[in-house]
Amino acid sequence: MKKLLLFIGMFLISSPAFAQKSSSSIPAKPKLVVGIVVDQMRYDFLFRFWDLYSDGGFKRLVNDGFLCQDARYNYFLTTTGPGHSTIYTGATPSIHGIVDNIWYDRLSKKEIYCASDSGTFTTGLEIQTQSMSPYLLRSSTMTDELKLASKQSRVIGIALKDRAAIMPAGHMADGAYWYDAKTGKWITSTWYKKSLPDWLSDYNRRDGTNQYLNQTWGLLLQRDRYKQCTGDSVIYEDPLSNETLPIFPHHLGKHDYSILPFTPFANTMTKDIAINAIKSEQLGKQNATDFLCISFSSTDLIGHKFGPNSLETEDCYLRLDRDLQDLFKFLDSYVGLNNVLIFLTADHGVAINPQFAEDNKLEGGLVQSDQWKDSINNYISNFYGRGSWVSDVTVQQVYLDYDFIAESKKSCEEIAVKVKEYLLNKKEVLCVTVPEYPILNDCSDYVEQLIMNGYQHGRSGDILFSVSPGWVDWTSMKGSSHGTIYSYDNHVPLIFYGWKVPHGSSAASVVISDIAPTVSNWLNIAFPSGCTGKPITDIRLK
Repeated sequence: MKKLLLFIGMFLISSPAFAQKSSSSIPAKPKLVVGIVVDQMRYDFLFRFWDLYSDGGFKRLVNDGFLCQDARYNYFLTTTGPGHSTIYTGATPSIHGIVDNIWYDRLSKKEIYCASDSGTFTTGLEIQTQSMSPYLLRSSTMTDELKLASKQSRVIGIALKDRAAIMPAGHMADGAYWYDAKTGKWITSTWYKKSLPDWLSDYNRRDGTNQYLNQTWGLLLQRDRYKQCTGDSVIYEDPLSNETLPIFPHHLGKHDYSILPFTPFANTMTKDIAINAIKSEQLGKQNATDFLCISFSSTDLIGHKFGPNSLETEDCYLRLDRDLQDLFKFLDSYVGLNNVLIFLTADHGVAINPQFAEDNKLEGGLVQSDQWKDSINNYISNFYGRGSWVSDVTVQQVYLDYDFIAESKKSCEEIAVKVKEYLLNKKEVLCVTVPEYPILNDCSDYVEQLIMNGYQHGRSGDILFSVSPGWVDWTSMKGSSHGTIYSYDNHVPLIFYGWKVPHGSSAASVVISDIAPTVSNWLNIAFPSGCTGKPITDIRLK
């Protein structure tokens, strides 16, 4: 009998149902999900700067988390608005509708911004102006679905760029906050709040941004340790607006609010705002899962300005690595990383500078397709008379002028044929797709599928084309850009870490639209309304 009682006692002590829950135990669901997007982070950046990373930032994620080695975007155009939307909706632009950062609107006959909303106004500035919202996002997000599943759950989005805070936070968020480069203040819109929370109002009131200004951006480490970049003074870089040469050190003045985002200090500011939000909103401290969406935007702005092979880009990633280390240390002490699910990815990659490519005997060059409108109209005029045959040309897209074509008693197909002729006469154009007239398509099945995954009728152009590998559709030969179908633009990091995520890696092909259903599946919530991705099954939770 004594042995039986001893056995029962030992069972009650050791059984999970009766054991006292230790601080290190893992909950059934994470108390906090932290989604991190590093704007313009190409996959190879994860290992290109590996030797100079700290142990607590990117290395911590890779060494202790699960790395998806072949995560890609399966559409064009690979830009910020579509990227953030795809991560959080689990859909491609063909469904969620954010086909680019801007597109031509046929009703207003002008280009519109992906987060614009004439029905909302800024919150946080003395003068209210028309502001931003997720109004144009046509799918729910996994953050929306979390709010629908649990009224207690709180969702907050934070980024320098408005679209990078809004699209992840979704339609139902408790807050989405972004940086106003004119005033140095952090703001939101009336879509979310009619007044800022006290913690953010206090930050703006004491001019919190000034602590990141009036300083010098010098190298984090000794110059001879930077091995993965070009020299400091090279022709591939564009100087900051307050400089004449793009060389270190870069100096910031007291009110250089618009220059700050082009330095790593803005990433540090974003990290600090995120930590402030976690503490002030008590994220991860309740009996429901909260969600914080963070996007680090300065990596993109620095990449555009100086290019991916620059000394500035390398230093920016080393500093971001230290910012991540600080964030993870805070999460560990405040919530406990066993209680936090983290994923890190990017919204797109980046091409090498076109002049750098030429100097290294690589194929490529500069494309400025947004300046082709007049030349396309002139080309068509040689056949059908002068007129406005084309309404607009944006990056790799041509919009026909339906009204003028109808008035001229021509068909859109006839005009599309001529546009195609014009485009294919350019060596920088790989192929052309005309969704309304499939007979005119000359792209391979693979390329056409990527294009069509990024196409939505009514928002996308009538004629879409892919540039050839190495060609960069950008404003100048300085810096670089993105937006193509190629691996340097669509292959990005994807790492899951914390909570029940095991250490491991997989080279299996994954699309970025798989992130939302994966996280949704782990949270036991519905997939976003437009979701086409699938849960990643290679990650077997503990």
